Amino acid sequence: MSINKGNFLDVIEVDAASRTGVDGIREIIDSVMYSPNNARFKVYIIDEVHMLSNAAFNALLKTLEEPPQNVKFIFATTEIKKIPATIISRCQKFDLQRVDLNTLTSHLCKICDSENIVYENDAIIQICKASEGSVRDALSLLDQAASLCSDDIKNTTVLNMLGLNGYEKNIDLFELCVLNKCSEALKTYDAIIQNGVQPNQVISNLLEICHLASKMNVIKEEINKDDSYQERISNIAKNNLTKLVNFWQILIKSIEEIRYAPNQEQAGSMAIIKLCYGTLLPDPSTLLKQLSNTQEAKPENVDEVDSPVLNLNEKKKSIEEPASINSKDQTQTKDNPKNFEEMLKLLLINKEALLHAQIINNIHLVSFSQGFIKVRLKIKSDLDILKNLSNTLEKLTKSKWVVSVSEEEGEKTIAEKESLKLEERKNEIRNNPEFSEVFKYFPDAKIISIEDKN
Repeated sequence: MSINKGNFLDVIEVDAASRTGVDGIREIIDSVMYSPNNARFKVYIIDEVHMLSNAAFNALLKTLEEPPQNVKFIFATTEIKKIPATIISRCQKFDLQRVDLNTLTSHLCKICDSENIVYENDAIIQICKASEGSVRDALSLLDQAASLCSDDIKNTTVLNMLGLNGYEKNIDLFELCVLNKCSEALKTYDAIIQNGVQPNQVISNLLEICHLASKMNVIKEEINKDDSYQERISNIAKNNLTKLVNFWQILIKSIEEIRYAPNQEQAGSMAIIKLCYGTLLPDPSTLLKQLSNTQEAKPENVDEVDSPVLNLNEKKKSIEEPASINSKDQTQTKDNPKNFEEMLKLLLINKEALLHAQIINNIHLVSFSQGFIKVRLKIKSDLDILKNLSNTLEKLTKSKWVVSVSEEEGEKTIAEKESLKLEERKNEIRNNPEFSEVFKYFPDAKIISIEDKN
């Protein structure tokens, strides 16, 4: 009891925010040498410990390394990153979690019942939301609300106290944007602004609604029947998650635009217009799929346009993987390959995929003739590749093969040639009129794979 009253001599609380220097810490260091008066330990509680200067931390370090047996230190902070690692490593760390909304609401309701305070459920919920999981802040806000309402806490009074009066208008605005009713949405936005709410606050409220709706869409949590707003937001959550994510991206960007705009009210209006019309565009994958379907649906008597078709659902065949071989070519052959391409095909037919992959990625062909191959190896490539190639060809063709190393430049590797071809095809697609509109509206879109439709 005496600790709660603040007159227990063995519990000393220090406010680090007002005693940030070395002098305040030296007083503590000097006093720790004295034994406790009544308790087993003398306890020093240093609040807002992150406010101490580096010199103060250094002065305290020696005492923390070799503390007296009868002394305990308790450091309290909300910004653990500002505390030096040398201090943290010598302490036990306890993270105090935020109290969830339901638990905090129940706690405040019990307090109101015990104190004979009349309240509306929505008012208590708004207080708990504003406290962001802090019991101390929630109790402080509850005390303010009880004073303002003369122990009869009304939701309207709490909303005014928190600056959230007319919050349901923000939900109305979000619903209109989801339905792409731009004209009505702008009228609602103007009405909110006329009530004295700043444009950046309107966008922040829309961000909160978007976050809650997206979270409900993913988690599918139960609706709190006592929260009149939550049921409306749960209906918004039934929209496509992609649309909600697009809303979030537009709103986040709008916050920055409003900050630097010469007229914030106009910037807010433009944000509402973007919400209503920007989300009408399909996402890149849907648009590309529609374009692909249009390409496939062309009548046979119409001349085909020589343009590749994007397929985002098919993975690009890796140049390291063996190409598919027709079944009639899968029988072994003892004929000598007439060129480099036939040699690579021979390796695939005979299931030498690893050697094939090593060759196409690491060998620059200089010259090729029957029984003789001259190549240049890429830097840091294993010389055993050439030995394996010579032995494998001799085994497959029953002929002697000499594979030698040259300093000549030679051709590009097969992998490099394929990569250049792929980039050329991508450029063709980007410049194709049927797809240029996609990259116009989605500048960050990437071509993942290419598949030719016959």
